[in-house]
This record gives sequence, structure tokens and C-alpha cells, in this order.
Amino acid sequence: MSQSEPPGGIFGLSYDGETRIFETLKLISTAIIVLVGAWPIYWVTQLAFTEYETVEDVVTVFPTPDIFTLGNFVVLTQPRMYTYIFNTVVVAIGTIVTVVLVSLIAGYGLARLEFPQKENFARVLLIGYLFSPIVIGIPLYQIWRSIGLLGTRIGLIIALSAISMPFAVWLMWKYIMTIPEAHEEAAWVDGASRWRGFRDVVVPQCRPAIIAAALFAFALAWNDFTFAQILLPQTDTTTFAPGILRAMGQAQFLPDAYLMAISLAMTLPPLLFAYFMQSYLLKGFQVRAL
Repeated sequence: MSQSEPPGGIFGLSYDGETRIFETLKLISTAIIVLVGAWPIYWVTQLAFTEYETVEDVVTVFPTPDIFTLGNFVVLTQPRMYTYIFNTVVVAIGTIVTVVLVSLIAGYGLARLEFPQKENFARVLLIGYLFSPIVIGIPLYQIWRSIGLLGTRIGLIIALSAISMPFAVWLMWKYIMTIPEAHEEAAWVDGASRWRGFRDVVVPQCRPAIIAAALFAFALAWNDFTFAQILLPQTDTTTFAPGILRAMGQAQFLPDAYLMAISLAMTLPPLLFAYFMQSYLLKGFQVRAL
């Protein structure tokens, strides 16, 4: 007759039984988190493809095919929407290019060069995250107005790049540290300069970190509301998020289904970027000591 397993936990159960309970609780918690996170996305998607007359009357959790429509997306064909989308794309691309180039150079300098207070300098970079955008945006409004950058896309690109830079520099720094310096030394032996070694040896190996930093900058620039609302007061230069708010204020009636179609259009680009680049993103974010 086998000896029964002694109780082993705070519930007076065996260790195996307690482990099964904890695993079950973890699965239930995960399911709840996924449901809470996915439900708004499902709701927005459903309303975006539902006839707006139906949305105004009654909304069903599982819509029938007879109320499916693509007509709500006609709101995106309005001239002002083209302006908002164009401005957002320009700002997002400008922010990505600025963040990636500057963070690559800064991260390489932190990883390969020695200078006084290097560690403290790297830590100070993260202080920028302690301030909310509204705290930074108000002084920037005064500064940008005095130097002629207020109401310009380049002014917004600079502001968003500054916000994205601390994380991107840290990411590049830690990732470049994982690249053996012997690879560059081999290029130096062949006569390459430090700049050429950086360009031809280090940068190609930083592709996962570059994509991760680019996605972070893209998501921040694409979804930005506060800086764009403060620094782009003119309608012809504003971006998607504040532009939609202004359109809602100017329109006497804008159906909820139209708003959901606009929201879905704003949400899709970052999601598609992350989906198709997920293998690189995982490699980029899996950096030791980050």
C-alpha cells in the first residue's frame, strides 16, 4: 500500500494539487485579461461594419449579415481626412527616421566608447519618461512659437522624437553590447574605419533592434494626440487623432458607426506592423539587462 503524499501548502493540499489550482487560476486570469483587452477591439470592428442606422437603434453582440456594410468607411474619403492621414504619415515617417538614426549612433557610442559618467548619462536619459506630454507640451508651445516651428510638421517630429529617444537609445545600447566587438576588429584589420565598421558590420546585425525602435516610434507618432493638439493648431497641418476631435466638434451629426470606422482605420497600421514584424520584435526586445 503506497504512502499518501503529505500535505504541502497553505491550503492543506498536496504539492501537485496546489500546483494544479494555481495553474487553473493563471489560465482563468489570463482569459479574463484577454477578454477585457479584446472586447473593445471586437466592439469597434463590429460597429465599423454595421449600418449606422442599426447602430443608432440597437446593437447586437453577434451581428447578422443583413446589416453588414462597408459604407461607414466613406467618411475616410472626405478631403479633410486625406489631409489628416497625409500629415500623420509624414510625421510618423519623420519620427521613425530621426529616432532610428540618432539612437543607432548614440547607442553605438554608449556601447563601444568610454567617457566619464557614461552610466549616469544613460540613466539620465530615462528621466524624460517622468514627465507627462502635457507638462512638456506647454513649454514647447512657447518655444516653438518663438522660433517659428509652431504649426509645422517638423516641430511635431522633433517633439515626438525627443519623447521616443530615451527608450530607443537604451534598446540600441544594450543590443549593440551583445554584438562581439571582434567582428568590427576584423573589419579594422582589413582597413575599414570605425565609421565603416559601424555601417557595414554593426548596423546590419541591429535589424531586430531597429525594427523594435521603429515600431515604438511609429506607434507613438501615429497615435499621438497631446503634442499634435498643442503644437499643430492649424487644421491643414494637424494629424489624425486631434483632427478627428475637431471634425466631431465641427460636424452637427457624426454617426457612431462612422467614428468606429475612423478608429479602426487608426488602429490597423500599428497592429499590422507589429504582426508582420513580430519575429524581429521579439529578438529586439529580448536583450539582456534591458
